[in-house]
Amino acid sequence: MQKIIPYSIEKEFVEFEKQYVSIFQNKHRSVDEILHHLITTHGKCLRPMLVLLSAGMSGKINRNTYLIATIIELLHISSLVHDDVIDNASYRRNQPTLNALWSNKISVLTGDYLISKCLLVLCEINDPLLFNYFGDLVNHMSEGELIQLSKINDYSLTEDEYYLIIQAKTADLFGACLYLGAYSSGASQEDLTCLECIGKEIGTAFQIQDDLKDYNINLKDKDFAKDIKERIVTLPLIHAMQKMDEEQKQTLIQLYKTEDKSDDLICQIINTVKQQDGILFAHEVIRQKVKHALQLLERCKNSTYKDSLREIIQQLSPEKQ
Repeated sequence: MQKIIPYSIEKEFVEFEKQYVSIFQNKHRSVDEILHHLITTHGKCLRPMLVLLSAGMSGKINRNTYLIATIIELLHISSLVHDDVIDNASYRRNQPTLNALWSNKISVLTGDYLISKCLLVLCEINDPLLFNYFGDLVNHMSEGELIQLSKINDYSLTEDEYYLIIQAKTADLFGACLYLGAYSSGASQEDLTCLECIGKEIGTAFQIQDDLKDYNINLKDKDFAKDIKERIVTLPLIHAMQKMDEEQKQTLIQLYKTEDKSDDLICQIINTVKQQDGILFAHEVIRQKVKHALQLLERCKNSTYKDSLREIIQQLSPEKQ
């Protein structure tokens, strides 16, 4: 997947990638081959970019900034590796997953290996605050995933419960990107709090946008209707059911409960949710999250880093899709 690097951190991102790639080098050929697959398919690196931009907005990008960006991306990749095992996914970003190429056992151990690398990098920084922060972060991410799994096929899930799940499993990590980037360059507590909030708004919008992929009939990649197939309840479905009478609701639930869904059945579900404005509502929530993040960003002092962050936030708006 092509990375679009903000002009304000082009040189700094090259330095980050150099250090990040070095983490994946291993003297054992079999391990190195597995890690090479991950490093060549790891996506846009949005989260490390946010770390670098936040640090640049708040002071000077430094050695600790690069190390924090590395930890953040390692955590993200390890969570994806584990998610692919849980979901029994064969593709991610149109590339074969680790578990499809090797096995579930190899994938679980690889995810654990990446987390161990996070601990080693944390030890290099040697900051007690970071140990506590990352400990809480990983705990929340795991809780979010566990709660979501427990809510599969649970059609009583409320909007508030949905937001709590996506905050824990996605938004908190985005909040950490902006908080810790700024922390590495000596930002004030007021700025740290503001940037963390911006990050969480970005992360919430990002996750809802990701959930909406299920409802894009024109989407051709392997992620199409993944949540619908797995009977995971997300915001468009929740909102649609709220607008239905009991008979309509039960009809939709029975369609959603079907284990082996045909393409026609999936399209029927999508069209039903669309008719009840579930998709429209999710887009509106994204707009509100983007609007709030941009409002908070205006509290930060002007810089090229701020301009770049603003552009990233604006790209999340449905009008930009």
